[in-house]
Amino acid sequence: MNKKDIDEIIGQIKNAFATHEACAIIHVEPFAQLLMDKPDEAINHIFDIYDRALDDAYTDEQNRNCRAFIEAIAGGPYETIPWALYNAVGAAYPFLEREQKNNALTQILNILDGRNYAEVNGARGAGHTTGIREPLLLSDIAIARPLYWPGLHEEENLWKKCSSFEDFKKQNMNEEGMFKKDRVKSDFIVAYSLLRSDLANFGEDYIKAANPDFLERTLQGIVGMRFARTKTPDEIKNGRERLHTILPKSTHEKIETLMQKADWVDYKLFNPHEK
Repeated sequence: MNKKDIDEIIGQIKNAFATHEACAIIHVEPFAQLLMDKPDEAINHIFDIYDRALDDAYTDEQNRNCRAFIEAIAGGPYETIPWALYNAVGAAYPFLEREQKNNALTQILNILDGRNYAEVNGARGAGHTTGIREPLLLSDIAIARPLYWPGLHEEENLWKKCSSFEDFKKQNMNEEGMFKKDRVKSDFIVAYSLLRSDLANFGEDYIKAANPDFLERTLQGIVGMRFARTKTPDEIKNGRERLHTILPKSTHEKIETLMQKADWVDYKLFNPHEK
């Protein structure tokens, strides 16, 4: 491959990345509106929107599409469009009925199952699930496909150098008790990390400052991931003890309520061959 070819490829890559944000707006914003107006119709188009937006982003002015080549050498698509789409779904997800959630999850898993799991969960860097903000959506994905859970890796860097929780709050949270979008990629992952005594010592402080509705969904997601796949009384007992150990005491009563509610995806629907 000569220098001219290399320069042309680099130019195509730069141009493709530069258009991702525009394509996310063009394709995902109308989808988000449709999701509010006609959720069943919108849900059926999740995969199509993902595919169409990325095709658009990787097509140059001469109508040459380099998507397959760039995704192959880069280990997947640039995250702007996938994250925008998943978070549009995530914004509506808490308000959907269970059947609608399952249908949305089916569409998203059709996307994720077509990728390498290390690309999905961020093991190779930024991944599909590392930027999902909504606790109920990300936890349902993790319940259906545990390999896609991105883990709790670098979030503590947000508070390692903070002298107090107030310092962290000033830098990373707004007046509504939500995380600032320019500081945090996944609200659920950061909230879960803050609540864990083995990763931070701000658990009770965060509970007092957090948006109550978001905190409720965060705990629901945590409880779902812990208990959705439990099968025996011993597994349930061990799971309860584990959460009581790592989560603040003020959450323990809520854990019991959420366990009884059991409002999470039935993983067997997406894994019919699992016992």
